[in-house]
Amino acid sequence: MDAIIIGFMGSGKTTVTQLLAEKLNLKFVDLDSLIVEHIGQSISDFFKDNSEEKFREVETEVLKHSVSLDGILATGGGTPIYNVDVIKEMDLPVFLLDAKDETIQRRLSENEGRPLVDKHGLNGIIELKHERDIIYNELSDHTIFTDDKTPLEVADEIMNILSK
Repeated sequence: MDAIIIGFMGSGKTTVTQLLAEKLNLKFVDLDSLIVEHIGQSISDFFKDNSEEKFREVETEVLKHSVSLDGILATGGGTPIYNVDVIKEMDLPVFLLDAKDETIQRRLSENEGRPLVDKHGLNGIIELKHERDIIYNELSDHTIFTDDKTPLEVADEIMNILSK
C-alpha cells in the first residue's frame, strides 16, 4: 500500500482515490469492494442480516489483509473509527478528505444505499460526522477540503504532496 485516503461518507474518497491511482499508475484499492468480495453480498444486504458490530469485525479483518496489497487505499467512512491502531501500524501517509456539513448533506441526499444515512437521517449523520472528525484528524497526516474542488483537483493536490 502506498497511501490511505480516509474521510466521512460523501467526502469523495472513492472518486478521488480512483483518479489518484490512475494518475500515479498504481492500483485503486477500495476497502468496501474488498469487503463485498469477502462477504459475497452488498454491504446494504449484509447490514439487513447482521449487526454493525459484525460488519466492523469483517472490515477489520479485510483491512489487515489489505496491507499486503499495492496501491492507494480508500477506506469506508467508519473504518478509521474502529481501526485506529491498525491504520497507525500500517505506517503510511494518511490523507483526510473533508467537506463542510452542507456539502456532505447535499452529496448524501443525491445518493441512495447508505445504511447509516437510512438509520440516522441527514441531520443525524452530521452529528456522527462531528464525532468521527476527532479520530479522522488524529490519524491524518494531511487534510484536504473538497468543497469547492473537482475530484481531479483533489487528486492533483494529493499527488503533489506525495511527490515531495
